[in-house]
Amino acid sequence: RGNIGIPLCLNMYELLPFWHTLFTRLGFKVTVSPFSNRKLYQSGQATIPSDTACFPAKLSHGHIRWLCEQGVDAVFYPCMSYNLDEHLGDNHYNCPVVAYYPEVLEGNCPELTRTRLIYDYFNLERRKDFYGKFAQALDKYFPGLNKKDVHAAIDAAYDEYHRHMQQLRDKGAEIIAAARKEGRHIIVLAGRPYHVDPEINHGINQLIIRQGAAVVSEDSVSCYEQKFQTSVLNQWTYHSRLYAAARYCTEQPDMDLVQLVSFGCGLDAVTTDETREILQAGGKLYTQLKIDEITNLGAVNIRLRSLFAALEERKEDHKD
Repeated sequence: RGNIGIPLCLNMYELLPFWHTLFTRLGFKVTVSPFSNRKLYQSGQATIPSDTACFPAKLSHGHIRWLCEQGVDAVFYPCMSYNLDEHLGDNHYNCPVVAYYPEVLEGNCPELTRTRLIYDYFNLERRKDFYGKFAQALDKYFPGLNKKDVHAAIDAAYDEYHRHMQQLRDKGAEIIAAARKEGRHIIVLAGRPYHVDPEINHGINQLIIRQGAAVVSEDSVSCYEQKFQTSVLNQWTYHSRLYAAARYCTEQPDMDLVQLVSFGCGLDAVTTDETREILQAGGKLYTQLKIDEITNLGAVNIRLRSLFAALEERKEDHKD
């Protein structure tokens, strides 16, 4: 039917299994941009309208350019005010940058004058509405699709997304069980799904593993908590996971949380205070790592070594 380009950036890190399944089931070829690197970032740097946006958002310009250079028929990157509701917060929004950055790309990337960008607004939480809305939107660009086929492809996409999230939780449980068997400390490295991009996290997980600890992500343990009262309005899906993971850590003697924070993320001014409060109320240490454009990991290493030294000291105090 055609070649759809999907940029591997921001919320696509989590929703790729959904969209990839949906388009391939409908007979499209899907081209996904690669993991970010310095060269990819620099290739899109000239079209970034504001340096105050977070680094993960700025990276998306390079991904759009890369896809357009592959000659795809269209780039698919929808605007999404809402994420899927995991019932951990007061609402389930995406942050404004994740929700609406396709609008910024459409207005600033000259390559999109030659390759169309499909950036319609969708809400995956409202599945019944999505059936009709997606079929209608796609018909504008690729007319003649059978409604039954679209319906079946959407069902397959939801199944694949849930399977993907379950795999992630199962892997987390497997790592935790293995660490406990070996008597290793467990660090919940908490951020957003797109912090898994190697150009954003610079291998911080490996630095932690070298200290002898096991590493899991916030979305592999947040599922063990129920919604609870927070000091702030808890209305963003990714943040709700973070708070739930922090609460879970306070209930596990062998677990601590390290929060990854992006430069230029306004909402992290709120999440850092709330996460610190949750951890300190549960008698845990709070460690924050600012990441992104930095490539010198010296400061990160010092911070992590300090954390492990403090944990060791606490262990000795408890023995006494």
